Amino acid sequence: MNPAPTPASLALRRLLIVLAVAAGLVVFAYGWTVTEINFDKPQETLRQTNFGNALRELLSPNLLERDYDVKVATAPFLMQCRVGELLPAAPPAPTDGTPYITVSPTCAASGEDVTIRGFNFFPDALTRLTWIQEDGTRSIQQIVGNNKDNFVTGSDGTFNVQALVPRIRGSAGETHTVEVQGLFPAGAPRLTNTAGLVLEKMIETIFLALIATVISIIPSVVISMFAAHNLMRSVRMSLGNLLVMVALLPVGWWLGTLLLSQLGTFVLNLTSGGNSATIGTASAVIVFGMVASSPSSLKSANPFSGRLRSAFNTLLFMLLFAVVAGLLGGLGLWIGSFAKGATITNFVNVPDASFGQNAGELARVLPSNILIYVSRFIGSIGQLIGLLIVPICGVIGAFGVASIGGSLTADLLKKLDVTTQHILGGILGAISGAFVLALMAIIGMQAAWLGLLPPIVAGIMGAQLLPLISTRLFGKQQATVAGRSLNSVLWWIGFIIAFVVTFSLLNVSLALIEGTLPPANATVTALGVTINSYIFEAMLVGAVLGGIGGALVGTRFNFSVGEVLYQTTRTILNTLRAIEPLIIALIFSIWVGIGPFAGVLALTLHSIASLAKLYSEQIESIDTGPIEALESTGANRLQTIMYAVVPQVIPPFVSFTMYRWDINVRMSTIIGFVGGGGIGFLLQQQINLLRYRDAGVAVLAIAIVVSVLDYLSAAIREKYV
Repeated sequence: MNPAPTPASLALRRLLIVLAVAAGLVVFAYGWTVTEINFDKPQETLRQTNFGNALRELLSPNLLERDYDVKVATAPFLMQCRVGELLPAAPPAPTDGTPYITVSPTCAASGEDVTIRGFNFFPDALTRLTWIQEDGTRSIQQIVGNNKDNFVTGSDGTFNVQALVPRIRGSAGETHTVEVQGLFPAGAPRLTNTAGLVLEKMIETIFLALIATVISIIPSVVISMFAAHNLMRSVRMSLGNLLVMVALLPVGWWLGTLLLSQLGTFVLNLTSGGNSATIGTASAVIVFGMVASSPSSLKSANPFSGRLRSAFNTLLFMLLFAVVAGLLGGLGLWIGSFAKGATITNFVNVPDASFGQNAGELARVLPSNILIYVSRFIGSIGQLIGLLIVPICGVIGAFGVASIGGSLTADLLKKLDVTTQHILGGILGAISGAFVLALMAIIGMQAAWLGLLPPIVAGIMGAQLLPLISTRLFGKQQATVAGRSLNSVLWWIGFIIAFVVTFSLLNVSLALIEGTLPPANATVTALGVTINSYIFEAMLVGAVLGGIGGALVGTRFNFSVGEVLYQTTRTILNTLRAIEPLIIALIFSIWVGIGPFAGVLALTLHSIASLAKLYSEQIESIDTGPIEALESTGANRLQTIMYAVVPQVIPPFVSFTMYRWDINVRMSTIIGFVGGGGIGFLLQQQINLLRYRDAGVAVLAIAIVVSVLDYLSAAIREKYV
């Protein structure tokens, strides 16, 4: 039972609360001042008037328009009437419903008031009063109490207004004409050109967000598996196998870009012309590869023979992938060639055409347009494969060769004695460390602040050395609090030392302060190979750190690969999410040009980061029972994910994806301000031109689409999630 607080402790607690409240008030007051909150400017008359006008126009969107006919009603008027002079007779009231006016009195001197009454005009319509002299001179007259040239009729089509007789020299005794022009609607209302353009851009915005969301789903799902701690925590492998695989990555990349890409490009060039023989041959190769690499062919009594068969299947898969990529790319280019030169009819915004006419035009051209859409889409996919076939084959080659090397050397590494495994660990660690730091240096050469990557990665590699040395000298001490604290201190000391040494050796401060990137033409020659000096220095650091670490732990060390993948993936996702889509769209608009393509790329990149985070957090909260049940039956990692993880995460994944589509629609209105296409680009133009009624149409369209998507996603989640 806790003792009762003493009066002194109560007083101290109250004092601390008062001080905390006072400190919070000071902080908030400072923030109020920094944000320049000032209520004087909103009270200025001009600002209030401009604000009211802008808001009024924004809430009065220029959505519909119609044609109008102008109908005229006239009445005679005598200027400067004299006693006994015959006054002009008022025209009789028509019986056919045509508009007419009366003037009272029908004779008056200049500057006097006269009353004009109108009948049979269109209700609530703009009307104009014109004074016509005997010689035909016309002048627009303003209504008393109205500073505008126009006035509005009543709800019953009548009006009763006063006007001043104009001062015209020498007009005494002349008979002038009072004319009233009224607008009468002709035809049905139709969408304005602005509304048609907004509709076109809104459709573009919806599909811009849709394509970005759909493209981001598969990468997000894959990345989320690496960003889920509960899946990655148990992924471990021997350090020897890992180092062999890392050391073989550049070899596999070289073979992939040199050989596999040539095979894929060859098949692509042949099939792009629609050569049926080539297509049939490639299809036969694919079928043969699928049969040859079937799981049943992996059965073997000899484990090493099974590993050879597995390596052969991996190699066959690499070749098969190159053929498939070339076949798909060539077929895509061939199909896309049929749409070259074809034009798509724009039916949304046809001037001087009603919505019904536009819809009829759509029905007429829709079949041919659909064929053009599909052909262009498939052609774009083929073009994309042709552009990326070299790096994709390089990646497949890198991981394929690494997998083959790791599989073939697994049993050999287990048979090594202690001394040999430490020596081999040092050699493989030096090679792998050099490769990793070289890769970081290549990335760091692209921008000033990316130059921090080599020192950071070197620091992480060096941070492991002092705890390892301590373990070798004094044994494991992690069981005690003092041992864990000592290892943490040693970890940070090693990180700082490796970071500072690498930072100084690579002269990163020059890039950070001056913005000067490492020179690309400064090279050194080692073992007959010419390499950039900056990359070579980074490789030396990586070789030293990796070699020492590999020699200390040996090839049998159980390395937590999953933890490294988890931390790396999370860091990349957090970095991407920290960059606003507005900035990403601005960069992509410089690369691919202003338009929706830049918006799609920006939203896709940001959606991958956001969805992968949401997906991974959902994976981390799943029930672990099915996972443990499958693992107890001997299921591998892929089978566990497919049958224990995927069924649990599909419903929330659908919900997150729908929500992301909704976010992308709203976000696309903002990235359009920097050239990302969609409705935002049109909205920016209208606001810059102070056309608030036109901007109101865009705002209305955005509100309607967001509301519809919200209700649609809610209905889908309620039914299927």
